[in-house]
Amino acid sequence: MKSYNIFDIDKEYDGLKLGEYIRKKLMMSRNGLIKVKKSGSLKVNGGLVHTDKILKTGDRVEFELPDQGSENILPEYMELDIVFEDEYMIVINKAAGIPTHPSRNYYMGTLANGLMYHLMEEGRNVTIRPVNRLDRNTSGLILFAKSSHVQHLISLEGSKYNATKEYLAIAQGRVEADSGTIDAPIAREKEHSIRHVVREDGGRAITHYRVIERYEDYSLLSIILETGRTHQIRVHMAHLGHPLIGDELYGGGEGKINRHALHAYKIKMLHPILHSKLSFTAEIPEDMTRLIRKHS
Repeated sequence: MKSYNIFDIDKEYDGLKLGEYIRKKLMMSRNGLIKVKKSGSLKVNGGLVHTDKILKTGDRVEFELPDQGSENILPEYMELDIVFEDEYMIVINKAAGIPTHPSRNYYMGTLANGLMYHLMEEGRNVTIRPVNRLDRNTSGLILFAKSSHVQHLISLEGSKYNATKEYLAIAQGRVEADSGTIDAPIAREKEHSIRHVVREDGGRAITHYRVIERYEDYSLLSIILETGRTHQIRVHMAHLGHPLIGDELYGGGEGKINRHALHAYKIKMLHPILHSKLSFTAEIPEDMTRLIRKHS
């Protein structure tokens, strides 16, 4: 797939080199700019130019941004709950039990395989890149970018296009504080291939939580991540003394649910290309709803 871009230069960028303009205007990575150069499509006012071209007010800039297809992901039919899709990105409501992306344990049967089939049916060959990853047994919203550039815009630290992701979780016990922030570094547990722990030499991890409802033995929480460490919510809630119900890996026990009780409920963001405000929600799934009803 090639993304075609057209921009008219206003006085703010008068006198700037074309390459500097592309990086500043689009917040493009160096690799992205290299791709544009190699495409041979850079034009100003209809003529081919180099990235050192000095721009003037009123100039029209045109270029194609090529991207590689997701060649290592095989298409596989899968029913997808598509919440939103345009030419730049797609938001899917993932069911629990489905891996996000192929790995050494799951080469097929992943959301990425199903998405590749969906795009193949539409006759599109694009790079699909998950902006947020969900554990196999976490349900809810997951955002895929359809190009490396869109992924870069959304994922760049401090970018105005960063997505705010809200989760719903059912934790063991009654969480006493109405709200709080857990700021505790997370690292992989030594001599364990999966489990992570709070440890001083880990990467910084910040989790904000708010109690929605307290039950006799459980608490329903709204959780917003400021960082995105592996198993962050699960590790932090266990560290707080309130592991997620059903999370056997972190001490939550079975709790009448066949997975950890965690759901990616809402994504709010600014569209990285169209600059419109977006908000998506995925209703809490039936297994978590039953658990709440049983104890309410």
